[in-house]
Formats: sequence, structure tokens, C-alpha cells
Amino acid sequence: MRASSFAVIALAANVAAGVAWAEPARTAPARSQAVVDGLTAALRDDDAEVRSQAAQTLGRMRDPRAIPALIAAFKDERVDVRREAVAALGCFDDERVTDTLIAALKDKDAEVRRAAARGLGRNDGGHGFPNPNPNPNPNPNPNPNPNPNPNPQPHLHR
Repeated sequence: MRASSFAVIALAANVAAGVAWAEPARTAPARSQAVVDGLTAALRDDDAEVRSQAAQTLGRMRDPRAIPALIAAFKDERVDVRREAVAALGCFDDERVTDTLIAALKDKDAEVRRAAARGLGRNDGGHGFPNPNPNPNPNPNPNPNPNPNPNPQPHLHR
């Protein structure tokens, strides 16, 4: 891995963690845009580890400006990059990611499919998909009494 790639990832990780830069002349939005730009560029790096770490960091930042680049990273040939891109997309509650997460459910890698399923479960405001069976009783029989006759009479044998 090139030293410049390490620098981009380390810088982005520090910014994502809330560590301030020593450049007071730049505003916070400009710094944030510079980090997103650097990380989206890192998604196209030759080193798969750099691409994977960039996708992971963009997911932690949850900056919606990264969504198009993360969607493109889902098409990466390396499974670790796809997995991190899908996991990062799952952090966004944004309708732009839904089609990609649904497509990721068909990925050949099980971890990518799991990340997509987790992301789709979070993409409705964090509440998960509604229960298709609103009945809190786990018994499929709506009558909890196992005896169908509430007043059983003893059977007299003749």
C-alpha cells in the first residue's frame, strides 16, 4: 500500500472520529467536503485494502455526498470492497441506496448479502420492517383455549 493511501485513510479516520485539523482557515463544511472527496477518490485506488477502508470510513461518516461513490463501489470485483460498500450504504436512511441494497441480496458472497439485509432492515428510520403478523400471540390459533368446546359435557356411552 502506498504511503499516500495510508495518509488519506488515517486523515479520514481522524476526521470521522472528530479530531480537528490544524487548519483554522478552512471551515468545517469545507474540511468535510475535502475528506469526502479524498475518500471517494480512495474508492478508486489500485489497492483493494485502501478501497475497503475508504468505504468503511465513509459509512461511519454518514455523509450523503458519498452515496453515489459507494453505489459505484458495490460493483467492485473484490468481495471485501463490496461488503464494506454495502455495509456503508446500509448506514444511510436514503431512498437512493435501496435499489443497490436489494441488488446486493443476490450477491454471490454471503457476507455481502447479510450486510444488505441488515441495511434494508435499518432503512426505514431504524425500526426494521413491520411484523407481517401483528398478533402478539405466537400461537397461530386465535383461540388460546386448546379445547374447542368451552363447556365440555362428559360423553355417556350407551
